[in-house]
Amino acid sequence: MAHPTETSAVRSDPPAERGGLRESLTVLRSSKTAMVGLAMVSFWVLVALFSLVSTANPYAQDGSAPNAPPSATHWLGTDDLGRDLLARVIHGSRTILILSPLSVLSAVVVGSALGLVAGYRGGIVDEVVMRLLDAIMAFPTILLYLIIIAALGASPANVVLAITIGGVPGIARLVRSLALDIRTRDYIYAAELAGENSFYIMFVEILINARGPVIVDSMLRIGYAVFSIGALGFLGLGLPPPSPDWGSMIARGRSFLQITPWAVLWPALAIASLVVGLNLLADGLHEESVRYQ
Repeated sequence: MAHPTETSAVRSDPPAERGGLRESLTVLRSSKTAMVGLAMVSFWVLVALFSLVSTANPYAQDGSAPNAPPSATHWLGTDDLGRDLLARVIHGSRTILILSPLSVLSAVVVGSALGLVAGYRGGIVDEVVMRLLDAIMAFPTILLYLIIIAALGASPANVVLAITIGGVPGIARLVRSLALDIRTRDYIYAAELAGENSFYIMFVEILINARGPVIVDSMLRIGYAVFSIGALGFLGLGLPPPSPDWGSMIARGRSFLQITPWAVLWPALAIASLVVGLNLLADGLHEESVRYQ
């Protein structure tokens, strides 16, 4: 058994992985890639916030201007029902920026809990958890989404549920692999000698020190969630009409692509720019985090 003074020394020295908010901001500012991604994501966050005070009605139909091109009245044009595309894109941003982070956050909470238990406990607990996750991963992701939403119906809650279930296995595997490494560190051994319970060790000692890769992975997953919500909307399994869902806007505009290409262009650009921004932000954070280690 380690001498008490040795245990205290290990406990009192914070592990190298722990850094404050200032260090995270330094890492962010030092990456041009991350800053470009942050600017793109921030733009859409501001657009979503603007939708809260905007008086533009995304559901109002202008019968005199169906499929109208961009003009002073309708800056981005209108769709086949005469609805203003700018208003629909703006209000659609709020929906997608709520559902995608919420679904990823839910997946991170559940996946992290499963990964921590499997990685720290090991043995039969690890085996049962991982086989359960393997069974979920046996389904192609988009097929899993389709099964869940087709069974439960198209609604915002069910979209979040489907993306959460699809994201849990990957997050759990990541956290498990990190937990297997971190649980061998001296400060974990010291915490066990100090009599800390398993909950404290898993969620404070291990998870806090595994947050870097989890945050980067979550950024990427929010981008995937944005794309998935758009894909589900395109397939008619996203938000029910007449919601200003970017995916359903593309699906509806596709029927009039030759005469109103802008009906597809604007929501497609919105999805692409938001996904690219999130990926650039995640890539930049990952590159700088590796460099700072």
